[in-house]
Amino acid sequence: MKKILIVVVILLIGLGSYFAWIKFSPNKFTDVYYLVPDDAVMVMETDKPIENWQYFSTSNMWLGLKSYPPFAEITKNADLLDDVIKSNQQVFSLLGQRHLLISIHMTKTKDYDFVYYTDMQEASKSSMIKTSLISVIKQFDYKYTFREYNEVEIHEFLDPQSRDVLSVCFVNNYLVCSYNKSLIENVILTSKLPEKQMGVKPQFTEVNRLTGASGICRLMINYNTFHQYLGVYMDDVSDLKSMFGGMFYSGMEMSFNDDVIQADGYTLLNDTVSSYLKALSISGKSKTGMEGLFSEKTSFLLGLGFADFSVFYENLNKVLQKDAEAYETQQAAIKKVEKLLNINLQKDLFDWMGSEIGIAQYETDVLIGNKVKNVLAIKVKNKDQAIAGLERIEKQVRKRTPIKFKEVSYKNYPIKYLEIKGLFKAVLGKMFSKIEKPYYTIIDDYVVMSDDPKTLLITIDDFIEQKTLKNAEVFRDFRSKLPEQISVLAYVSPNRHFANFKGVLSPESWASSKKNQMYIRSFNQVALSLTGDADKMRTVLVSEYMKWEEPEVQAPTVYDDSLNMLEEGDTLNSLDLFIVLNFNQNLNNTYYENGQVKTSVEMEGKMMDGSYIEYYENGVIKVKGQYKKGVKHGTWKFYSPAGILESKQKMQTSDGEKKTFWEKLFG
Repeated sequence: MKKILIVVVILLIGLGSYFAWIKFSPNKFTDVYYLVPDDAVMVMETDKPIENWQYFSTSNMWLGLKSYPPFAEITKNADLLDDVIKSNQQVFSLLGQRHLLISIHMTKTKDYDFVYYTDMQEASKSSMIKTSLISVIKQFDYKYTFREYNEVEIHEFLDPQSRDVLSVCFVNNYLVCSYNKSLIENVILTSKLPEKQMGVKPQFTEVNRLTGASGICRLMINYNTFHQYLGVYMDDVSDLKSMFGGMFYSGMEMSFNDDVIQADGYTLLNDTVSSYLKALSISGKSKTGMEGLFSEKTSFLLGLGFADFSVFYENLNKVLQKDAEAYETQQAAIKKVEKLLNINLQKDLFDWMGSEIGIAQYETDVLIGNKVKNVLAIKVKNKDQAIAGLERIEKQVRKRTPIKFKEVSYKNYPIKYLEIKGLFKAVLGKMFSKIEKPYYTIIDDYVVMSDDPKTLLITIDDFIEQKTLKNAEVFRDFRSKLPEQISVLAYVSPNRHFANFKGVLSPESWASSKKNQMYIRSFNQVALSLTGDADKMRTVLVSEYMKWEEPEVQAPTVYDDSLNMLEEGDTLNSLDLFIVLNFNQNLNNTYYENGQVKTSVEMEGKMMDGSYIEYYENGVIKVKGQYKKGVKHGTWKFYSPAGILESKQKMQTSDGEKKTFWEKLFG
């Protein structure tokens, strides 16, 4: 008995000494960022992975997203993790404090994969603990092999069903895992080559220092490779690559509450290249008032803020001079406009522009091609000066271009027309190149422009009725989570903007998006704000989850007589009628004695060629059809005074028919 007792005591002393050595022996731990390759697209980091996962996994956001088909494997593993955690609360209360980092890397032109890093801390000193961990993984019916790469053992576990291979290795104090063999090798190689380590980059070191750590995790973005990641989903990322060239890294502390994810931190700018962001970062900031102008139907909004436009423009010219080619291109475009129209842009345009410029797009059900309608708002310092400057430009436009549009008034807002191709692109960048031949008016303290008259009229209507973003409670609550003053504000409602995504996504991504729109549109609002601070910008990203369900489609009203069915677009509302009468210059109209339009027909010179519409005195369409070089053709429709279709008649047709007026106007 004494011998057994002595052996037990010796074993206990030995084990105690072993674990004491593990605990108190000198540490030679490595910072995880000296393992992360510098080509990482993004990095996510947390000190409480288990605790934070338990919190997030009970949220409406996760419960809604876990059924997303691409998340099938993640959901399976997450459910397994939930079961394991619930069954081993005491064990995981200790593991919950372990440091976890996940890096994302491009593996192909259109694909990426992950690397997982877990800090083993003192346990990393024990080969016995490492061996035990490998033994545990073996128990999951994987086929186990191991190999050596650069003096580091890589343990590989083949799933016989999926054929996926999990690669595991120990690099200093970190357990590193990935389902991509080459990524594991890259981590091992990086640990021995400082020039490849993200952690030694001075710009990353700075943004890492600025990023807080009290949220659920930290997010780092590397703009040197971020455009490649976006290229998985988008066809053309050349504009994004150019924009990201002006940035090094973003570092943000992420929090999660009430199905709202918020990230707050800084973006470090690249001073060595020409960049609109750099010009904005040193040009002050401003409150945004455009939310009180743009319609509540706004699905996308990009706003720029500065102390004053003249300050921004002066800084922009200084920054652009770092790129001689870009600067010469911009100056040439501006001089071309000035020479063509014989105007002074500084006096006639720039001097009255104030502290804010915004461009917006509104919700649409169907997008024809890539044609997204834009509306531009420029805050003015002096309304009278703005009117005078625009009138001088308009006068010169009339002299030098064959413009026939005459000023019209819509609900007491004068609407005029300009043709200033290339101007806004030269001054504000490619995003604003869509505004080239705008109709414009002045609303409150903003000059409002749009190439599409209907979008401009909708803006006027909703402003009068106070149906603006600012007055929408859901948006107002969301906006309060962002800084009041900004240099850049980008806002999108994936729910409202869904059809417009067709214009920027690849065909494959668009097809996938339509299948999975329930998950995309559930992110009801997403916004990014940047606020200038010299060589860095405060960066705030907010995303709100609100489960979206496809609305029920209502069946159309059908009458007993198969012909007596109201057809969409057959009866014009007042806004569409105003557009027909005022924004199509080749229409010939006749009128009733009461001033109501009687007939409208498109003309080619003196010949009827295009759409023909005849109205009753009450404004309801009586007859609708087409002329082809003076001859009726196609299907003509005849309506009752109540707007009910009574009959159709097939007229003469011909080959090579051009698009109808309705197709051109309304798609």
